[in-house]
Amino acid sequence: MKKITLLIFANCFLFFSCSSSKHIDRFQKIQYKSITRGYSTQILLQGDTLKYFQNNNETLSLIISKEVKNSLNKLLKKVYPETLHTLKAPSNKFQYDGAMHTTLEIIWNGKTYKSDSFDDDNPPKKLSPFINFLLNLVQ
Repeated sequence: MKKITLLIFANCFLFFSCSSSKHIDRFQKIQYKSITRGYSTQILLQGDTLKYFQNNNETLSLIISKEVKNSLNKLLKKVYPETLHTLKAPSNKFQYDGAMHTTLEIIWNGKTYKSDSFDDDNPPKKLSPFINFLLNLVQ
């Protein structure tokens, strides 16, 4: 009887621990902003909708597929959104209007993460694949 009780308990424990480990990492919102004197761009991705703004005017709006969202999630997972604020810009031309002042803000698993400022044409190396993928969506 003790063996049967132990076996049932072990199976229940295994079942519940496996079901809770199916947590899926994903973004709820991505906001990419680049600004300089007289010009700004913004990519806002929330839910299934991607919006692109130039000088605060929406110039593009589209529905993205699950495949695109999955690709973005995979790229973000490699970046580790939790460390986004620690990534250092390889150059600082944005400080003297040599490049657009850019930031990336991500809501990942319900928590908000924001990058330090970087040049639009020279993001931190770890962010480059993600930024390039995101920019290609609006071209």
